Amino acid sequence: MLARSFPGSMRHRTLISSPALWASIQCPRSELRLDLVLASGQSFRWREQSPAHWSGVLADQVWTLTQTEEQLYCTVYRGDKGPVGKPTLEELETLRKYFQLEVSLAQLYSHWASVDSHFQEVAQKFQGVRLLQQDPIECLFSFICSSNNNIARITSMVDRLCQAFGPQLIQLDDVIYHGFPSLQALAGPEVEAHLRKLGLGYRARYVCASARAILEEKGG
Repeated sequence: MLARSFPGSMRHRTLISSPALWASIQCPRSELRLDLVLASGQSFRWREQSPAHWSGVLADQVWTLTQTEEQLYCTVYRGDKGPVGKPTLEELETLRKYFQLEVSLAQLYSHWASVDSHFQEVAQKFQGVRLLQQDPIECLFSFICSSNNNIARITSMVDRLCQAFGPQLIQLDDVIYHGFPSLQALAGPEVEAHLRKLGLGYRARYVCASARAILEEKGG
């Protein structure tokens, strides 16, 4: 796949460098810790590109996230898909759903601590850990890549999968971001051989077979 050249020079934003392009959601660290959740092995699309600033792909858009003690901050890079500006209310809702912010982690932690002494002991060290509500296709194929693997290698495999078969979204600094591949892209006849060359090993077969099965048996 030929790399597309992106016009202009865009950089990863920080909250200090471009505050007008950020929006915030009231969310204390006790409800969400970005550093614990985004690097925990649930999703493999996020990188700490600047200190405490996490960049990645969500809903086919590139985001950077950061936080203070009480606020979750986000900015979206729209490229040629829309005007430059802070995230819209609809985009903020996408982020809320991704982190399931409607769920009170404080209530859950309190209940779990009341019935499990071990959880009560470790909970203070690991506040703000919550499950992501990921796209089911991305979650499934990332899970296939995770078989007999560690987080660093899974991250690398998912990156190569997206670079080879996912749509190019935007370039920030020297990083080209891709959306997650479609089922159709992963079900092609040459995909398994290509994935083996990319280092997915025996997992390549299951990626292709799963994509075909979902398309043929479930209609996508």
